[in-house]
Amino acid sequence: MEVTRKNFKETLPLISESIDKADFLVIDTEFTGLINGRDVSIFDTPQEYYTTLLNGSSDFLLIQYGLCAFYWDDLEKHYRNDAYNFYLFPRGRPGPEKMFLCQSSSLDFLAAQGFDFNKLIKEGISYMTEPIETKLRENLTERQNRMNNENEAITIPEEHRNQIEDICKKVREFLNDDTEEEIEIDKCNAFVRRLLFQELGTRFKNEAFVETKVLENKDRVLRVTRLTSANDGKSRDTQKKEKEWEEFEEAVGFSKVARMISQSEKLVIGHNMLLDMLHTLNHFFQPLPSDYESFKEFAHCMFPRLLDTKYLSSLPPFKDKVNSSVLQHLLTTLSEPPFSLSKVECAAGRGYSRADAKAHEAGYDAYVTGLCFLAMQAHLARMRGDSSSRVPSPDSPLLKPFLNKLFLSRTAHQDSPYINLTGPEPTPSRDHVFHLTFPKDWQRNDINQLFSAFGQITVQFLDDTSALVALSRKDLAKTVTRAFANNSRISIVPYVKYKLLTSKSASQYQNERREDSSEKLMKYSTDNTLARRGIVSDSNATRAPEKSRERSNSVSLTETQPARKRSSSGVFKIEEVSPPKKAELIKISENETRNSSEVVSNGRRKHSDCAKETVTEKTKQMNNVIEKFDSDSKVECVTAFKEIDNWD
Repeated sequence: MEVTRKNFKETLPLISESIDKADFLVIDTEFTGLINGRDVSIFDTPQEYYTTLLNGSSDFLLIQYGLCAFYWDDLEKHYRNDAYNFYLFPRGRPGPEKMFLCQSSSLDFLAAQGFDFNKLIKEGISYMTEPIETKLRENLTERQNRMNNENEAITIPEEHRNQIEDICKKVREFLNDDTEEEIEIDKCNAFVRRLLFQELGTRFKNEAFVETKVLENKDRVLRVTRLTSANDGKSRDTQKKEKEWEEFEEAVGFSKVARMISQSEKLVIGHNMLLDMLHTLNHFFQPLPSDYESFKEFAHCMFPRLLDTKYLSSLPPFKDKVNSSVLQHLLTTLSEPPFSLSKVECAAGRGYSRADAKAHEAGYDAYVTGLCFLAMQAHLARMRGDSSSRVPSPDSPLLKPFLNKLFLSRTAHQDSPYINLTGPEPTPSRDHVFHLTFPKDWQRNDINQLFSAFGQITVQFLDDTSALVALSRKDLAKTVTRAFANNSRISIVPYVKYKLLTSKSASQYQNERREDSSEKLMKYSTDNTLARRGIVSDSNATRAPEKSRERSNSVSLTETQPARKRSSSGVFKIEEVSPPKKAELIKISENETRNSSEVVSNGRRKHSDCAKETVTEKTKQMNNVIEKFDSDSKVECVTAFKEIDNWD
């Protein structure tokens, strides 16, 4: 069922009925854009993922909302659906003015799918958040109470006095002449209209009724109507207040439906639904918090039972059988053995059937998501030997493992597959990931060639001169920085250090780096719980991502072409940035293993190994130390101090 501002009020009871009788609800949304600014990195943590989406998507507008309620038909023993496709548009007055972004590619895509933008703007249902609704409700109540309070009369400024008097004379003439029932007063700004409400209401209290009229072109005029009796005036005043409340409730609009869904505490299902939930919470409830844990608590409080079919399809036994988890592709896969689609019908004009095929219409996509969920839960039930006809309770052993986990598309294959609204998420190691800065003319092949001795790599470009590189051979991660230590063409920094540096402001980082390089002291945070050290020797390593690079992020092949550069003669030549040979990597790895085996648990070298040092080396160490410490200091103590300085 299509719902616009024209039929929203009469459809609201039907929507409430559908939500009440549903076993589960499915939602889907359409926006004016997806991401503004830096996109999500494939190595982001769930917290970083949320922060990026929060900063990059909250200014887009939610323009279509799909709701599909699936309820059990006890006579026919199958599910039926009531589906609603809402057009949404926050129109302002009495609601707040809404500024929003739009992404040309998103609007072009929706237009290609037949989206009706004229209907959106003309007939879209308004909405607002709870804090704004509370504030506007209080303001309206206060204004209506103040309208009849003569003690708060506004003194008419001298520059408006003649205009007000002229209009009052015009109204007097209208009332003395019985030929017309009403007149309109235009060419007044908001302040003059306020003065006229006051003066006309006082002078002609029992003779005329004054109200604002909004024309088709959105201009506002005053309408003065003749009263037949004192009771007629009271009646019209009551009608005016009732109309103002009706307009206010219309401005609250779709927010009522979102709150119905929340208050039902039903199982709410979506496909790849993180952005759906972010926009739902941000537009209909309250602004999203910047704190990640607060967001999880907020989301779980509003929607205590969520299930993401994208996450469900990414797990066994579906993972190996689903080639593509795009919604329409997933439906096709689940239509074939070993899966099967459940029978789902609808009353005429109340829902969808598979014959409708209205892809990317929010209501239809919600319906398709529900079909996919029914097919997957039925398959799981058959594997467990349970009845597969009706969906069990969300807290049942069948569904509970998948609840409240929102799928993270970009980071899923890097072992951060979801946001867990009710607990901690996986915290995979990033020791095998590095931030690489390279010449501007480099392409992917150049980076593949550089890392050819390390096996396959995953590359995500950040801009024209930097990228994140992950090794498939995690056991070789410790050798990377040493292998490229003398390479002047590139700068490489471990991912953890790169994230630490990019999280600081430029000035703070520069100050800390100067302190660390000059004094080489450990810097403690104010609560004495975090110790940080200066770790960067090349300023290129601090380059932050600025602009998304338009290159695909894929795993490189082990056999790569050498890096090439065009010479002045136009002939390609091999760059002098050859990678370390495998034999050298093995040697470095063996040396590190040998060095690590020579250290005892307290961080000091064994006494027998210290005795093997040459006299010259010992003398050099002692001279270096004596320059800083007392000549009476013992060598053993000084050496121990120097080693402690290298502890992590």
